Amino acid sequence: MIPTLNPVTAGGGLALPEFIALAKRHGFSAIDFSILQAAKLVEEQGFEAVAALFDETKILPINFGLPVEWRQDEASFQNSLALLEAQAKLAQDLGCSRCTTWVLPSNNEPAQEYAARSIARFAQIGKILEDQGVRFGLEFIGPHHFRTNPEQIWFYDIHGALQAVDAIERARELENIGILLDSFHWYTSGGNMMDLASIPLEQIIHVHINDAPQVPVHEQIDNVRLLPGASGVIDLTGFLGTLNALGYDGPISVETFSEELKALDVEEAAGQAAAAVAGVLNAADIKPVILQ
Repeated sequence: MIPTLNPVTAGGGLALPEFIALAKRHGFSAIDFSILQAAKLVEEQGFEAVAALFDETKILPINFGLPVEWRQDEASFQNSLALLEAQAKLAQDLGCSRCTTWVLPSNNEPAQEYAARSIARFAQIGKILEDQGVRFGLEFIGPHHFRTNPEQIWFYDIHGALQAVDAIERARELENIGILLDSFHWYTSGGNMMDLASIPLEQIIHVHINDAPQVPVHEQIDNVRLLPGASGVIDLTGFLGTLNALGYDGPISVETFSEELKALDVEEAAGQAAAAVAGVLNAADIKPVILQ
């Protein structure tokens, strides 16, 4: 598996060259990044200069967040969608073939309307990405506080996410749609190892790892998380071991929303994240992919 630095955990305010350097210093092999930030840097310095940032450091640009405004009105969606082909081509040219976005269980409208519109939009997005050789992952969101009205829920767990993936792929005969699997959302959705083992390997696009505070599962809050292995509430040894048994060897990204980490110097935060990844991989008897 490929240890990946996520800007949510450390370095989110840095320019792309500094963020790449931060990942390099702390032993990560890849980064999650903004394609908008990369495109701006290409405009300023040229493609070769930006490509060299990754080539010379041996840091992989492993995944970019979807830049399309799919949650907003139709005009905003179409205007941002028009830019996606060039953005996806740039990502592929840089060596990145993964794109992801998060999907709330509900947006306070009837679930059928929310699902139908989102599936149609994701199918358009998926087609553009597929034409550029980019896989597209949807992240389900598990905490109970996002799904208090059962009549408005689209999906919030592995089973529902896989159903959504199937509907999107059938809408445009796609083969590049899958899920972003987050250990926190898996845990808070009530997931178990059998759920993990049911995911087709080719549909695991990306993986986030983090831990949760020691409070009841239905009281877990989305933006209150801990570094992997910090509390042991989430069985990350079993989580990673199951993915390893499936044959998953892609990125594992530390995405920890934490006021304590934000208060730290960026080097200390990145160092703690790197140590946490190393610890949970070692506990699961998995060797990280180190490219440095």
